[in-house]
Amino acid sequence: MLERWRAVALAAVVLQIPFELRFTLFGLSNLKWTFIALVLISMPVILRNWRELASDRLVQAAALFVAIQWIAAAYAPDFHINAFKAATRFSAGLLLLALARLSDRPESISRTWIIASGIAAAYALLSYAGFGSRWPFRTEEFYIGQIQRLSGSFEYPNTAAAYFAMSLPIVWWSSVRRVLKWTIAFLLWCSIVLTLSKGALVAVPLVVLCAAFFSGSRLARLRTAAELVAIGVAAYIVLLPLNPYLAERINGPSVQNPIAAEYQTPWNYIQQQPEAKDQILLHIRNTGITKWRSEGLQSIGVSYRWWNMETEKFLKIRPLITKLPRDVGRDETVEVPTAFQTPSEPGTYVLVVELFGHDLDWFSQTGVKPALIQADIQPGIAKSVGHTDLSALYRKGQTVGSLTASVPRSSLWRAAAKMFLDHPFGVGPDNFRLEYGKYLGASRWDTHIYSNNLYLELLTGSGLVGLAAFGFLMSSIRWRLDPPCLAVAIFLIHGLVDVFLMTTPIYFGFWLLLGMREEVTMRSPATPPVWSGREGF
Repeated sequence: MLERWRAVALAAVVLQIPFELRFTLFGLSNLKWTFIALVLISMPVILRNWRELASDRLVQAAALFVAIQWIAAAYAPDFHINAFKAATRFSAGLLLLALARLSDRPESISRTWIIASGIAAAYALLSYAGFGSRWPFRTEEFYIGQIQRLSGSFEYPNTAAAYFAMSLPIVWWSSVRRVLKWTIAFLLWCSIVLTLSKGALVAVPLVVLCAAFFSGSRLARLRTAAELVAIGVAAYIVLLPLNPYLAERINGPSVQNPIAAEYQTPWNYIQQQPEAKDQILLHIRNTGITKWRSEGLQSIGVSYRWWNMETEKFLKIRPLITKLPRDVGRDETVEVPTAFQTPSEPGTYVLVVELFGHDLDWFSQTGVKPALIQADIQPGIAKSVGHTDLSALYRKGQTVGSLTASVPRSSLWRAAAKMFLDHPFGVGPDNFRLEYGKYLGASRWDTHIYSNNLYLELLTGSGLVGLAAFGFLMSSIRWRLDPPCLAVAIFLIHGLVDVFLMTTPIYFGFWLLLGMREEVTMRSPATPPVWSGREGF
């Protein structure tokens, strides 16, 4: 009975990897709570088999790596709590590796992963087409210029790209029916393409083609790998006419701004009482190439946010929504009496009024400047409107609140180099994002930005010792041409331009894949390097 519940809990973890909700209970997500349940159920098995785990080279290397992360966290120059949290995540990864090692049915993990990735890819594409909701998984969408990036059921597009890329070899070299295999692979490729992640797009063909080329029976395996890459090319071609960014290099810069708008307001300053309902007449011109629809699934509306000028944060409110009176085509202008309600607390605010799409996807997220109105909200005053100079607010960035531009990788890597020279033993795991701004001469910066390089992240977090321990961990793997091993290789190649060891869905998957791959080798050391299935490497 205990083994059955352990298998169920492990399957539940794998199924929830692509569906971690942003809502938490006591600070932990659904995925983390399921992991805790798995550990509690599996603890008797871990204790019973601790000698076997302790004698395994891969587990030993992983334990050494995790121990160094804890030491680096203890000796971090600052932000110890954050560093200890990161070390805890590494420890959770070690437990996942051990649990996968102790599983006597790694193929069941593979089958569950295939099901989860297929559902996640299908949902991601449906959501991208407007048939899903982002709210269970994240608070905003992400864009390159004017083009939305696919995130699906993940918090960030790059996270989605990493998961889908790691899933491709697991799906492709499996025993599922050929039609289903090709269908899921096509959905995964489409999802990767729409994330606009160059790292994932390059990592998959590079790994699978190189692995096939340097293996025995080269021709047959090259053909199988080439088929997988060909599906990716087909997915790109199918999506080419549907996504302006993909066609940009062919059609030129005219497709760069499918969404654009210009706002005109009769006034940009207001004095008003708290919690007062009011409206402003907007003249909005469609300067893009996409028609704004007033009704239906892809409809566009007008709403607002309140920016507190003292705290420099948006208020958490439920805004009033104003529909467009009609469809608005290219170069057309529409008058929209836009309703709003003032904040309940007195103070100085900025009323940010703009168009939005599905689930309050503000046009300003794509670089369209909103209409700004400065507001003095005080009790007992009569309403008055006028004009004031708001040019300083518009210069703050594409949107109010975007106080710094996105940092290029070259600057992040330069900051990482300086950080390592100052702290050769590391600043503590996950502390790069809290420290890098100082090395770029900034007084404030986005603390959600990582170094965009797995190896620089480890180098700055735990120094040369930590990076060497990670290298030792990777060298402890018995590398073979099986799907989990290829998935780990894709993770490592993608890691040249991104970091996922602190991202729960991806580091869960990474450590599980290490255990899956090594478990197959340990259980059948005499078998050839072929993953169980009809079409193995």
